[in-house]
Amino acid sequence: MDRAPKRQGTQEVCSLVEKVPDSWTQTVEVFERVMRIVWQRLSPTFGIRTINAIAKNVIVRQSQDYPFVQQLRVGEDGLDWTEVKAHAGDVQEEELIKTLETLVDEFFDALSSLIGKLIVGKLFQEAEELTKKEGTQ
Repeated sequence: MDRAPKRQGTQEVCSLVEKVPDSWTQTVEVFERVMRIVWQRLSPTFGIRTINAIAKNVIVRQSQDYPFVQQLRVGEDGLDWTEVKAHAGDVQEEELIKTLETLVDEFFDALSSLIGKLIVGKLFQEAEELTKKEGTQ
């Protein structure tokens, strides 16, 4: 199955993974650090519940193709990687990396969709207000 090209953020994560020694735990820790940073940056803007809801949705969708992703838990403060680390050795490293890459891609796709809808909604609201204001003049 051919995959679409990786997003810029995922490519950067993959380059970090390539620099760590061959350790499944260390590979998972790279993805964990990246997603923790994402949560820290996005939570103040969108709220932890929104970010967690996106993550839960992505995990459910991805678990159909990548059952291993079900090991990832969404907690009040973001993603809990404990079970992923504990079971990382249960899958081939290539599959582990592909699973986590796809998870990150899907998360950013969902986030991009949300941001796009928010921006379009805001622009539409401003245009509507401007139109009303011009109509009363």
